[in-house]
Amino acid sequence: MIRLRNLSRFLPRLDRDGKIIIVASAIRTLDYGFLSVFLGVYLSLLNFTALQAGMVFSGIMAGSALSNLLASWRGDAIGRRRLLVGLSVLMVMGGLLFPWTSSVWVLMLIGLFAVTTSSGGDRTAFISMDTAILAQTCEPSQRTLAFSWYNLVSIFTKATGALLVSVPILLQSWAGMEEIASFKAMFAVYAVFALCGIALYGKLSPNVEPPAQSVGKNRIGGSSADRKLIIKMTAVSSLDAFGGGFIARGFISYWFVTRFGVDVVSVSAVFFAAQMLNVVSVALAAPVASRIGLVNTMAWSQAVANLLFIAMAFASNLWMAILFFFLHEVSNEMDVPTRQSYTMAIVPQESRTAMATLNNLGRNAAQVISPTIGGFVAQVAFLGAPFLAGAGVKLVYNYMLYRMFKEIKAPEESEEIASETSGD
Repeated sequence: MIRLRNLSRFLPRLDRDGKIIIVASAIRTLDYGFLSVFLGVYLSLLNFTALQAGMVFSGIMAGSALSNLLASWRGDAIGRRRLLVGLSVLMVMGGLLFPWTSSVWVLMLIGLFAVTTSSGGDRTAFISMDTAILAQTCEPSQRTLAFSWYNLVSIFTKATGALLVSVPILLQSWAGMEEIASFKAMFAVYAVFALCGIALYGKLSPNVEPPAQSVGKNRIGGSSADRKLIIKMTAVSSLDAFGGGFIARGFISYWFVTRFGVDVVSVSAVFFAAQMLNVVSVALAAPVASRIGLVNTMAWSQAVANLLFIAMAFASNLWMAILFFFLHEVSNEMDVPTRQSYTMAIVPQESRTAMATLNNLGRNAAQVISPTIGGFVAQVAFLGAPFLAGAGVKLVYNYMLYRMFKEIKAPEESEEIASETSGD
């Protein structure tokens, strides 16, 4: 029988702040998992075209970029704890305002300040601050494992959030609510969960703040070498995000509903299963990275996922589309904890906020326009065309990431190589 103490090696050793960060992220991604699927269905009920839906998604992504711009410019000066609480307040307000309009322009404006997501993945300043804080709540040897658990827990709550998309059906049958009213009511549930972020982030200790001497320094990082690394990583990450914007979670749910006539309950079930498959992907990240390295894990896992998206575009029936989508999800998330760990590893502590926020800011900026372009491409070509465009761009990113960073190792990887060399 495996003893509990033997299981502890699979758990990261975090301080109290690290645990708060993981719990707060889990609750937030419950909301994000719900909205990323729900919003595409909701917009289809409002009779939005693919272009109009893409415009709303672009507004939300622009809001994510705006939050990261604020965090990179004044995040450390404002204070990480105070900024996270403020972002949570904006998230609550967004949930309360979304159901009050059906204007595409007003929804875009709300999305700009709601600090939320339409892609399923968190690209807001929340994750930038979480990343910088979590990296300093554990030892370097525990960092990749800590980020794996950060994402694993969030995947479970994101999957649970996807299941909430079926709640409006229950409200219609049990409470006799009209279809559109039942969907609007769910935004209140979203706002209630967002309130939890205010309470949790308010409990963070002063230890989450950056070193005092780094506050007020150049926001692009410390030394010249650090700035070069940050700029290079931001550039390649932006290319990845630009491709990902074509195939945001909201568009995928829209694609399933429009292409195959899938009902709301079935869409919810598909995305719940996909999130469970993401668990496999994230759980494999740390052990795979320990064997082949962080950069190899990021590049090759994503290459496989992108080829599967290309196959998905040509799926002739629903079951084939679901199969390719599920296979994609097994590989797709492996790069997330490895990228978070790698970007925090290759710069010193005082440059971590700059690396995290500018990396995500670049990703946000790149994603602002691609959903709208994707919606236009879907209308003038065919509905699956955004899968081809997005996957093609992301494959170029995979190649560039590998070429540019394969020789830049995380400190613990360099130490391991040096140890093996001296042992020979």
